[in-house]
Amino acid sequence: MARILSILVGLFFTVALAWSLLVGLLNFEMPHSVEHDFHEHPKDVHFASDGAFGKFDRQQLQRGLQVYKEVCAACHSLRLVAFRDLAALGYNEAEVKAFAAGFQVPGIDQTTGEATTRPGIATDYFPKPFANDIAARAANNNAIPPDLSLMAKARHDGAAYVYSLLTGYQDAPESLPEANRPGQGLYYNPYFPNLNLAMARPQ
Repeated sequence: MARILSILVGLFFTVALAWSLLVGLLNFEMPHSVEHDFHEHPKDVHFASDGAFGKFDRQQLQRGLQVYKEVCAACHSLRLVAFRDLAALGYNEAEVKAFAAGFQVPGIDQTTGEATTRPGIATDYFPKPFANDIAARAANNNAIPPDLSLMAKARHDGAAYVYSLLTGYQDAPESLPEANRPGQGLYYNPYFPNLNLAMARPQ
């Protein structure tokens, strides 16, 4: 009888503890930060490539590559992408070779053994725009531009996040506290986690 009573008492306290934890979780609220209050979720956009049966438009992909080469490549790397991967965008072998040759990649002087550069070949990867992180920070207001190889996969909401970020630049609202307003070389964008980023509005 005593054993049964002790089991029931233990069960009672276990249930009471679980109930108190549940009530605590339901009533718990994370303190709101300025970033939380002003940050916006990605826009509700839909692309032909969405979903398991989505399709990519090769002409759009090739235009995107051209934009990367002419604009984004000045700051952002594609270190996980080889030039030969461009065949997936509809380029033939000759076009891939010609595109790769338009980039200078790290090489070795076969005569002196010293580090040098050479025209890229299909098996090379896109070269980094900066020699190291220190150089990247010095050129970008102490910010390191992220690599874009897997950007759409690495960010929640993927392509919708990228679209929202690129089209979401705006003037900081008057209600934004002074401490959170963009400083010199920074730009307000509510789709960026901390609201301000060093990348200027794309033209």
